[in-house]
Amino acid sequence: MPMEPALSRPEEVLGHRGTNAEFHSDVAGWPSQPRLVPTKILWTNGGNSVEVEGSFDNWTTRHSLQRSGKDFTLVKLLAPGVYQFRFIVDGVWKWAEDEPAVQDDEGNYVNVMEVHEYVPENLESLSGFEPPASPPSSYSNPMPTPDDYAKEPPVMPPHLQLTLLNVPPTTDAAAPLPRPQHVVLNHLYCQRTSQGNGLIVGTTHRYRSKYVTTVMYKPKRRYQTAVDLGLRQLDHLPQQEPDHHHRTSGQHFGTSSSRPRPIPHRDESRHS
Repeated sequence: MPMEPALSRPEEVLGHRGTNAEFHSDVAGWPSQPRLVPTKILWTNGGNSVEVEGSFDNWTTRHSLQRSGKDFTLVKLLAPGVYQFRFIVDGVWKWAEDEPAVQDDEGNYVNVMEVHEYVPENLESLSGFEPPASPPSSYSNPMPTPDDYAKEPPVMPPHLQLTLLNVPPTTDAAAPLPRPQHVVLNHLYCQRTSQGNGLIVGTTHRYRSKYVTTVMYKPKRRYQTAVDLGLRQLDHLPQQEPDHHHRTSGQHFGTSSSRPRPIPHRDESRHS
């Protein structure tokens, strides 16, 4: 995989800067410059010879990509920012359809990429967050006592209440939502001030630098509401005596109970 050569020798810098004093002043201010990030450019749509040119050098130079199997790759050292580029495949201008693309001023499609500043991960600083090993004496099998079941549940961390469902509404439709905390991502939350007959839940996911919040509404079933209404109406009906002419039905629905009650039958054999 080819790498873009870096300008590192002092004489090369002097050739562009001029005097030795200017070189030392530039070197002294070098840490304030943006750090270069290794960025891979990939072409996966075939071809025999693939080159690339882009806005990272003002479209002045074509850089050849090295073939690796069916793919062509190139790694360039770029400062953080947004760049446009396009490929030259076997002498023909092309753009990768499987990568982000935009139209330039002339209406031609070019690929676009965003380079972020690389922050190395310090694994040694994470070792302080590892919990200590449990002592062997903590492993036992005693029976739980009633006090174990009477303990209150742990208090919910306050930062878990900072969800988009609980953000106060605003009259400005164009006002952006606040950026969610990383600790509330990938959790399912229920709206605290939910009113009506429905349940409102939501979850927030992050894709790269974008945040997507999905809100789901679950209304109550209509037939359950109708049944509850019918039972309340039956509760207000006056109680009636059983009708002996319709004794063969075996059930009576004029009571205050919501369940049907069977009607007792007299034994006619005693009067025969």
